[in-house]
Amino acid sequence: MPAPRNRNANFRLCSSPGGRPSRKRKPGKQAKARCALCKTLLGGVPNRSHSDLAKLSKTQKRPERIYGGVLCSGCVAQIVKDKVRLQQGLISREETDFRRLKFITGAKHAAK
Repeated sequence: MPAPRNRNANFRLCSSPGGRPSRKRKPGKQAKARCALCKTLLGGVPNRSHSDLAKLSKTQKRPERIYGGVLCSGCVAQIVKDKVRLQQGLISREETDFRRLKFITGAKHAAK
């Protein structure tokens, strides 16, 4: 249980339109973006509140590459390699990692 001096740190007092005092909960911090496969922190993705993110342009919210803002650059490179190997018949679908298979089949512009 928090100390008495910190119990109301998550709330702020404000008055309702009728003049009665009420307590509103402060919004918590947003979690940092992580890679969907290896769970490392993603670079190039800002960690801001929803209202601050709405003010940013689309290119400032995530990187401009395939699976930008979802996968890290290392995982994207591995997916591109696996997609090319699948297309050329060097490996089969059973030999690829099943966690990466969803991203491999969804990658449209991986191998040009």
